[in-house]
Amino acid sequence: MPKLEIFPEDQMHYAYGMYLLKSTHPIIRKMHKTIRPSLFGQRAWGSSFLLIDYLSEHPLTEDCKLLELGCGWGVVSVYAASQLGIKATGMDIDDKVFPYMDTLAATNDCRVKSLHASFAELNDKQLSKFNVLVGADVCFWESLITDLVELFKRAQAAGVQQIIISDPGRSTFAQLCDRCESLWPDAFQHYYWYALEPKRFEGQIFTLTF
Repeated sequence: MPKLEIFPEDQMHYAYGMYLLKSTHPIIRKMHKTIRPSLFGQRAWGSSFLLIDYLSEHPLTEDCKLLELGCGWGVVSVYAASQLGIKATGMDIDDKVFPYMDTLAATNDCRVKSLHASFAELNDKQLSKFNVLVGADVCFWESLITDLVELFKRAQAAGVQQIIISDPGRSTFAQLCDRCESLWPDAFQHYYWYALEPKRFEGQIFTLTF
């Protein structure tokens, strides 16, 4: 007879209609033994929930095709796929995050595609497949500011209609905001935002609508 495993509820979160596995969950702990993401992809970050809360207030249409930049565990992509019925792809430079994203997607009975690339590697052909780019906690180094600005330029040229980026409020994010507002003054919007699920998170969001 197979062993029946019952997972305690305190090893899971429930937020915005999704089930989220904590790093202490047996499945995640088992994965950590053989798969160790780098570049801060070891857990879900609070800015993802800021972005999810924003999308719950400003829902995207079901025919939208979404690309999550620097997806990590792909929390935003899984929300878009499972709760909004959107075709979502998680992109990250570290391919070791994708098993975690796949596990989270399976937990929420949805499918999210993966794309292994850096910001600089995303080309016009790839970007043309998406209507919306989103990203949470993606501007944590100064070197990423220029990479993201150049990516946004390519995205606009490729026909991407909207870009939504969230952050706890780092100085690098402020610099990125300044660059984007200078380049696209009519398209740029900036918000201070908070989320209450699975706990309170505060930060900032900017959008570019082309």
